[in-house]
Amino acid sequence: MHASATESTPPQLTPKQFEIQQRESRILDKAFPMLRSGGTGAINMNAIAKEMGCTRGTIYNHFANKEEIQLALATRAVQRRIALFQCAIQSQTVPRDQCAAVGIAVEVYADHMPDEFAIEQIIRHDVVWQKTSPGRRDLLSDCEQKCIGALGGVIQRAIDQGHLKPERGRAASQLIQDLVFGLWSLSYGGLVLEATSPSLNAVGIEDPRQTIRRNGNRLLDSVGWEPLFEPRRYNAFVKKLRPHLESCAEKIRQSPDCMRWLAPDTQGASS
Repeated sequence: MHASATESTPPQLTPKQFEIQQRESRILDKAFPMLRSGGTGAINMNAIAKEMGCTRGTIYNHFANKEEIQLALATRAVQRRIALFQCAIQSQTVPRDQCAAVGIAVEVYADHMPDEFAIEQIIRHDVVWQKTSPGRRDLLSDCEQKCIGALGGVIQRAIDQGHLKPERGRAASQLIQDLVFGLWSLSYGGLVLEATSPSLNAVGIEDPRQTIRRNGNRLLDSVGWEPLFEPRRYNAFVKKLRPHLESCAEKIRQSPDCMRWLAPDTQGASS
């Protein structure tokens, strides 16, 4: 991993901004287990205030309602996912390997940050969105775009370096769009199905992870992204990479500020 991924620091905050940030983080820490164990209806402003030793009004100074807290928790989860993706990308130099590393990072995210993975699904309800401010919704959308954009950047580098060439008459932007959506649907969507569908084994899908990996590599081979898939090399790659990403995930999850894990260009875009 490049040093910039671990040594960079976020923009300097004023003491007041730092205090506000720390208090908001503490509120989310108290709300997190409530949402995790009881779902969207379990967050209780009075209980959070009691655990923090403050008034309920202090909580409302940061969040207008519990839906805003839910959205903030989902935003923090996506920020952690972005940080893990950056660790994956920066661990490799060849774009195809970087792309494969992001796919493994999605698996590690689901396995080692299962609560964050679940919270992202929980807040996908109209009742939550309708009760939250545009600013909160925009922040989550911006984080999601950066997460997807990290993969788009890898594909663009593959094109720039000649590892991937759009078909004649096809714009590079269209190829990037198709691959990003295809890979995202396969990896993230497949893991959501794995976590929520009890019928996969009944229809013969005994190992969803291997199925996702095979289909992802077939997609990349189908557009001529070099180096083409070679099973023995790929399996050795996954075996070596996964422990590194698991270590990164643990450090990111325990960090009070996961944004410090991001590369400088990503941090600046997130500010």
